[in-house]
Amino acid sequence: MLRTMLLLCTAIAFFACKKSRQPQPQQPSDVIQGTWTGRYGYSYGNQHGDTVFAGYFGHFRMEFYQNGKLIVHDVGATQSMKANGIYIRNGKKLYARYKYEQGTDNTFSFHATLEKDDSLAGKWFIGYDGPTGGEFFVKR
Repeated sequence: MLRTMLLLCTAIAFFACKKSRQPQPQQPSDVIQGTWTGRYGYSYGNQHGDTVFAGYFGHFRMEFYQNGKLIVHDVGATQSMKANGIYIRNGKKLYARYKYEQGTDNTFSFHATLEKDDSLAGKWFIGYDGPTGGEFFVKR
């Protein structure tokens, strides 16, 4: 009888301590995919980290695709320019490089943070990681 009780208590303790392994919620990989619109502005100066910001006045439309492809539309009052590029996402951080189809100084990049599932903001740079550019935000 004592042996049966000891065996029963051991079994209860073993199963009571077993933790359920529920899958943790994962951030959907398609959160960034789709079309985002927003505005950008320039920073003045030519040194990395310049803080003089002129405010938002230009308009962006960005299209993010599952395979890392990025299309950027710089939507102006008189014309629109299109750029093709790539992006890499690491958690809430996003890094991209893109090149406009027209113009000679046409390569750009940006570093941004996914603030919410529908809000992306960061800094854009002239050239690939150039010294200056400005700030931007886009929303879904």
